[in-house]
Amino acid sequence: MVLSGRSSPAAEDQEKPDAKDVRAALQRLVNSTTFEGSLRLQDFLVYVVEETLNGRADQIRAKTIAMDVYGGSVDEIERRENVVRVDAGRLRRKLAEYYAADGLDEKTVFELPKGGYAPRISKSGSETAQPEFSKLEISARAWARPGVGVVGIIILGCFAVAYRVNSTKQDAPADLSVDGLSRDERGAIFDASPMRLQAVNLANTGRDLIFPALEPARLEAALTIFKGAIENDDSYFGGHAGAAQVAATIAVLTPDADLGKEMLNYANVQANRAIELAPETGWSQSAMAWVKFATGNWPEAMEFAQRAQRLAPHDVHVLEFVSLVLLYSGSFEQVVEISEEALSKIELERGYVFQNAMGSAKFHMKDYEGAVSAFERATEKGGPVGPVSVAYLMASHQMLGNKVEAKTLSEQLSREWPDSRVDALFERLFANPQYGKDLGDAMRQANWKPPS
Repeated sequence: MVLSGRSSPAAEDQEKPDAKDVRAALQRLVNSTTFEGSLRLQDFLVYVVEETLNGRADQIRAKTIAMDVYGGSVDEIERRENVVRVDAGRLRRKLAEYYAADGLDEKTVFELPKGGYAPRISKSGSETAQPEFSKLEISARAWARPGVGVVGIIILGCFAVAYRVNSTKQDAPADLSVDGLSRDERGAIFDASPMRLQAVNLANTGRDLIFPALEPARLEAALTIFKGAIENDDSYFGGHAGAAQVAATIAVLTPDADLGKEMLNYANVQANRAIELAPETGWSQSAMAWVKFATGNWPEAMEFAQRAQRLAPHDVHVLEFVSLVLLYSGSFEQVVEISEEALSKIELERGYVFQNAMGSAKFHMKDYEGAVSAFERATEKGGPVGPVSVAYLMASHQMLGNKVEAKTLSEQLSREWPDSRVDALFERLFANPQYGKDLGDAMRQANWKPPS
């Protein structure tokens, strides 16, 4: 890829920027308004640039990015490579946008050539002196492979975000937000209590880790992070709300009855604590809705979910749990309504579970084309991909008569998730088990065979 108005690759190769200039340019990029809020794309670019600077460009693969940036067990890596490929395309578009606006006068240029993940770092025009990255930020951002576990990578990312925001709050507009908080709000939190800011950072990171929920290692890592937020500041409601959501999810999914009971009790305690600390927040209300759902208390689950949606209609993480409660209750029209309303007012950087819930709702409303479209749009934006989304896509294509697509997805589900029983899970999750049976029937029509 050659950017308009830049020198040719041959000319660029004659004068390479040194590491100091590269890191300074990288800092300007991640702090730019173009990349504001795109933390995963920031992490993607920082990782591949650092690997290149450390002489490991030829080792950068989708698998190494999936392992070192996205985290997860060995079994999850292959599935996450697809997300890496989607994000690579998003990063290329973001870079083009950056150099057409915020980075128009930038002298050090980053490109991600198609067909690979090693960045091209080149120099354009005359050299200008730039401030050097601080040692703290470099160490927080430079992942070492191997030896840093999932939680370690996530926590390092939290420190990097916290430092990046606070180190630039005097130079950037105050209305720019990260994870729902403006720079000034984060600065105020830091001034009052650095531990509180760290709790906020951890809790917001944990929210991004919950889905896809059918990955035990992912849920365990998320719960560890929320517990860390609670340890940093027990008076911050987000750690408790997040811990309640994860623990209730584990309780619903685990086949271990004793673990399920333990997790449900813990979730109830944490949800009540979140409500006690911040009853006015959508996150606290959605956490309680999810716990009520996990206990089978549908009336209260619906009440808390609807209140959460009214309190935080544009909080994508609140909408994830609200939409799932409404979906499993059979309120399909309401799932579609709140999802479409949110999508009309929020510009999403990536896909979220509430979009998948909308796809599931449309399937049960027999709008199979709408279901396929919803799942595909979420996937294209790097949304959660797992056996549930594949199962619904398969069933939707089958009902549309797209036999080839349905068969391909059936084979993919059996190959990548050989033990998955999405049909049985949904019979158990829905208030009306017939909806789970409808899904299973369509899956079997696509030649999917349940594992014995």
